[in-house]
Parts: sequence; C-alpha cells; structure tokens
Amino acid sequence: MSTGVSARDLFRLTSLSQPLAAAGQYFYVENRVDEAANGYRAQLNSVDDQGHQRVVATVGDLNVQPAVTATTVYFAAKVGDQPAQLTQQPLAGGKAETIVTPGEAVNTVLAARDGQSLYFKTTETTEKPKLPNTEQFPVTRHVTRLINKADGYGWLPQRVTYRLRRFVPATGAVEEIFQQAYDFTLTSVSADGTLVTYLQDDQPANDRDFAHGAYCLNVQTGAITHVTASLAQGQFADATLSPDGTLVALVGNDGQFGSQTVSDLYIADLASGQLTDCTPDLAADLVPDLAGDFTQQVGGKLVKWLDNDQVAVLAAFHAHSQVYVGGLAGVHLVDDTAQQIVDFDVVTPDKLVLAVSRQTLPSALVTVTVADGQERLVYDPNAAYEQTHHFAQPQHFDYQAADGQALEGWYLPAQTTAPRTPVLLYVHGGPHANYGEAFFYEFQVHAALGYGVVFVNPRGSTSYGQDFENAVNGHYGEGDFTDVMSGLDYALAHFPELDADRQYIAGGSYGGFMTLWTIGHTHRFAAAVSQRSVTNWISLFGTSDIGFRFNPVELGSDLFDEGGLASYWKQSPLAYAPQVTTPVRLLHGEWDMRCPISQSEEYFTAVKRAGVDADFIRYPQSFHGVSRSGLPSLRLQRIADMDAWFTAHPTVQNND
Repeated sequence: MSTGVSARDLFRLTSLSQPLAAAGQYFYVENRVDEAANGYRAQLNSVDDQGHQRVVATVGDLNVQPAVTATTVYFAAKVGDQPAQLTQQPLAGGKAETIVTPGEAVNTVLAARDGQSLYFKTTETTEKPKLPNTEQFPVTRHVTRLINKADGYGWLPQRVTYRLRRFVPATGAVEEIFQQAYDFTLTSVSADGTLVTYLQDDQPANDRDFAHGAYCLNVQTGAITHVTASLAQGQFADATLSPDGTLVALVGNDGQFGSQTVSDLYIADLASGQLTDCTPDLAADLVPDLAGDFTQQVGGKLVKWLDNDQVAVLAAFHAHSQVYVGGLAGVHLVDDTAQQIVDFDVVTPDKLVLAVSRQTLPSALVTVTVADGQERLVYDPNAAYEQTHHFAQPQHFDYQAADGQALEGWYLPAQTTAPRTPVLLYVHGGPHANYGEAFFYEFQVHAALGYGVVFVNPRGSTSYGQDFENAVNGHYGEGDFTDVMSGLDYALAHFPELDADRQYIAGGSYGGFMTLWTIGHTHRFAAAVSQRSVTNWISLFGTSDIGFRFNPVELGSDLFDEGGLASYWKQSPLAYAPQVTTPVRLLHGEWDMRCPISQSEEYFTAVKRAGVDADFIRYPQSFHGVSRSGLPSLRLQRIADMDAWFTAHPTVQNND
C-alpha cells in the first residue's frame, strides 16, 4: 500500500551531488542521513549510461570532491573527528590509500586533464570553531576584526594557514604551491596543469570591502593575474579555465547592489586582460538560489567549457533552473525543465550530466543533449522507495498583488480524505532566495500530516530580475507582506478544501521575520511558528555575523544615519509585539550566528509579558541551518514541535 512521506523517511531518502563524467562513467556523491550516528554520510559511486552501478569509495564518513585520472579516482575522505585527507582509489579496484597532510583539512580536489598533476586546497588551524568548548584551562579570545564569526562554522580562526598543494602521481610527491593567512576557493586547473584559477577577497584585510575577485596563477612562473581587476566591487562565484588555457569563464557581478546583485556570465582573455559581459540583458540569474532542505554536499560549479569557444552555464529563472550554452557572442537556452539543477558536468561538447531535483523527484542523475535539450534519466537513487510511497502533487498558481505585481506560488494538497483541511502558509528565508521546482522534504511531511501547504515568492525573491529582488530593500513588511497574504487569499479562494478557520503560518530566518510581522498586523491565524527569526534589526546590527553589512542594504540606511534608528525599529517585528494575540511558538538554535538566539529571546519576553499564548524551544548544538543540515534528530524534533503547536490550536480565537 502506498503511503506519504513521514519525518523518519529522512533516513530512507538519498540525494546525489557532484557528478563527474570520466572513464566512460558518471561518478557522483551519494548522500544519506545516518540515524544511528545522528549524522550525515557520503560515499562515491558510479553509473554508466546503461544503468550499471558500482560503489567506488566508502572511506570513513564523507567521501566527496571526486577527481579522476586514467587509472585512479582521487577524493577527500573524512574519517571520524580527523581532518579530511586526500585519498586515492584505483579504478580497477583495490585498497584506498591516504595521501597524508598532517593537521591540514583537504577540500576542492581537481585533476589536470593530462593526469600528471592533482591540485587541492588545505586548511590548517588548531582552533576549535564551535561553541561552547569546555576546557580545563580555557584561554581568552582577543577579537580585532569586524568579521570574526560565521554561521555554520563558529568563531573564525585567528591563526590559520590556507595552502594550495599539488600532488604528482608519477612520483608521489606532495608540493606546496603557496600558503596564505586568508581564505580562497580553488575553482579550476588547466589541461596541462600549469594554470590554476581561484577566488578570494580583493582586500582580505579590509572587513568593510566585499569585493570578491577571480585570480589566475601560473604555477611555473608564479605570476598571478587578477582576472576581474576592472570590476573594483565585483563579486564572483565561479571561474573556469578554457581547455586551451587562454580564456576564463566567470559567473559574478559588478557589485552594484551588494551581495544581492544579479550575476552574469563573463569571459576574460588572459592575454589581453579584456573582460566581457556576455549576458548583460539576460533576465535569469546565473547564481541559482532555490530554497530547499534536501540536497547535501553541493559542489557549486556554475560554468564549464564545452570546447575552446562555448560554455555551459546554470541559471535560475522564475523559480526553476536553466542551462544556457554560448560564449562571447551571447548565450541561448538549452534546458528549461521545471526542476532544480544541483550540480552538473560536461560529458562531450553535445552532452551534459545533471544532478537534479523536482518537487516530486527527490534526486536523480539525468543527461541532456545540447543540440535538442532532450533529457534522459540515468539513475534514480530512490526508485525503490517511490514504488511504495507517493508524493503530494504540487499545484502551481499565478496571482497578482493589490498593486498589480505579477507573482507565483504553489499549493501542496494535504494527503488526507478529509473534506476540509488546515492550511499552512510557509514563507522562505533570505529574503533573496526563492521557492521553486525542487523537492522539499519538510513540505511533503506536512502534507502527509494533513496540512495543505501554500508557499509563494514575494518581492525580494531571486530569479525574477534585479528590480524585483531590490523591491524589499527599505520596505520590509510592506509589499512583501501583501504579496504573501495575497497568495494565501488566492489559495483559499481557489482551493475550497482549505479551511479558513484553520490558517497557520510558519517560516525561518526572513520567513520567521515575516511570520512575526504578520501576526503583529493581523489576527487571522490560529497559530504561528517562527524559526530562527529576525525580530529586532537594531540589536541584529552588531550581533549577527553579517548584520553590519546586511542591514544597511536591506533596510535602506545605516543604523547610525539620521533616521536610521527609527527606520530599523519601524521595520522590526518586535515593535508590533504589543498588538499580537496569535499563539506563537519560537524555535531557535543555540549556536545561531546569523540571527542569534537573543532575537527570539527578545520577542518571547515581549509577547509572554503581555499574556500571549507563547513558548520558546531552544535547539542545542544548532546553527542557523538546523532545518537543512542540523543534527538529524533535531530536524525530526522540529517538525514534531511544529505539528504539536498547530494541533494544540485547532481554530482561530481572535478575528479582525
């Protein structure tokens, strides 16, 4: 008998990422959640076009970043609490061997096409990032930088060495190419191994400058080219050398609107230094950002070369991924399937392999031909599960806000035979992200529990162009609020099984902000659950890992500008706490550095003091991303905590 998705199915479903076409096969990372260990596992597998699969590597807990030569697959393997190490596994089988770099954690493993060299980045530090660290003789932490912590990591190390290393298979030698005290991201290596591209902050010692550029190193001469020097405030997310090593394809932007600037495809000529924007008029955003909670160990490559003239590049447009192909003369659309492309690789100039996710397909490997855009399923890791389970079928809808703004949303029907069902309005985080055509595990669980889930993309969401993304800045709680409520009204009017007396609202981060903003401005909801929320922009300014740079852009002014304090308070849900009557549950991670737990503490104190039916659940050892990458046991607890709160408040008590 077929059944819906339960919370515990988190331990049964698997996701795919980091596909790599090599040796006539598709290597990939297969991710699963380990219930017994309460953690995450990743192994390397491969499959061919005929569907023949094999396990490639299961060394320790995590096996990621595959790089393949003619005889060997290399990867980063993490065993227990030890730093990840470079590991090699013969393609013909046999025992995996570790290439040891003591005290250094390995990531981003890349092989030159000629197989003569392998590059990898390492990080070395003795500092413990997560908190609290109980020690018998603790030492003080002397903070001197504005940027001194990062959510998902903890306190940034103050004594750290980042290295670029090269492994030479012929000799077994491990060489240091360079080392530095500031971070970088290794992105590509030329076919002959003489050139390497990487990304890093242009002014790493200046915490007020956010330019993030692309660089090319000639390993033989030591010469470094600042590829994006002409864009002084540019922010780049990927850089890839052409097969002949003469050009660099880049995805990034000029930084005009800070971190929310829509990105383009650029191509740089290394000889002339000319940097060309190839997609100045493309409506899509080439840094896709679909809100989701299922995929793990995403590789992050956005652009790859088909040959010396053409590239394939990913994009997001109106809540789904796209693939474009082109070059200096521009690009054309190849794949417009309603899905999320998690990662991809080039098989041949006319064929790509994609790791994808769709609302009713958790994860799969597919190939697509460039000439006609036809997709073919290669591997579905959850095929057996899908034979005995069914997914709630999403219903897409278009609607308009009161001012005529075109918007889109989705309705996931409750998996029940009841004639009337409660409705759960769920608001995404960001706000510069977007819901869309990707599998959302939590939504499927809520639908199986009997909720009709409504989710929309209000102003501020990505994938709808720069103006739409900018529209929320300085206007939090205005157009975005009406967009969300109009979407709920549309769903209530068009899906008659939704019960208007059982309306619930939930969201995390910005979605938590909107949840609390909403109950401060209407009493229509029977209950609300706010997760890891912003409640007070004034206190967030100096306590969030990004507050001092995020707030001024988002709120339209600096806290210390004339009128800044009043503007921050006006856009804070805490300011409207005295108007709240809706029962509200607050969920927050103890280690959250993006929206510190004090944000929920402030709000809880305000509404509880006023007599509101409210409670507050603190999740230990949890950063901001507790719902996506937190401890699995707490991910299940979160969903149970939400359901229990809604169940305890079956009808609205205070109508407008």
